[in-house]
Amino acid sequence: MILWTPMQLELVLEGIEDMCPPQHSTVSYRGVPMVVEKTASGQGKIIRLLSTDPADYLKAEHTPGSFVTIC
Repeated sequence: MILWTPMQLELVLEGIEDMCPPQHSTVSYRGVPMVVEKTASGQGKIIRLLSTDPADYLKAEHTPGSFVTIC
């Protein structure tokens, strides 16, 4: 990625050290492998599916952005 800006690099990247990366993990939910972002309530927000079965992508419960219960 190229960022064209008249601002100094130090001003653009100010505070980037304090940012926490999201806590992603690979889980299997009902037999479907997926990447989820952990939330504080013991649930996970689906980021993407890793399944090789095309039918898994058509299920509404596997839509990215949906929440699933993870242990």
